Amino acid sequence: MMRSTIALAVLLLTACASTATRPLQYVGGDVPVYPPAAKAQGIQGYVVVAYDVTAEGRVVNARVIEAEPEGVFDEAAVRAIASWRFNAPITKGVVEGAPNRSSRVEFKLGDGAEYVR
Repeated sequence: MMRSTIALAVLLLTACASTATRPLQYVGGDVPVYPPAAKAQGIQGYVVVAYDVTAEGRVVNARVIEAEPEGVFDEAAVRAIASWRFNAPITKGVVEGAPNRSSRVEFKLGDGAEYVR
């Protein structure tokens, strides 16, 4: 009886693990650094960065797809997003990468850089 109960528990746990799902979860990373020259000139703006997340939770292929004004905040936004780490998504028990993500990084004076994931 005890052996069949243990076998049933193992079977149930295995079935649960194979159907486990989890969305992409942000874990942490650097915040963008406001470029000193832009800050001194009172320039504000934003950058949209596209990137992929590997199955290990690292950001790869970070690239600017939109910026206003162009070229002012690009490097700061890409550098910050490249440092981000994630818990990769799990679909039916399989850890996967998350391609084709994008985030908009806002640069506003006053409270420092703001960003939206």
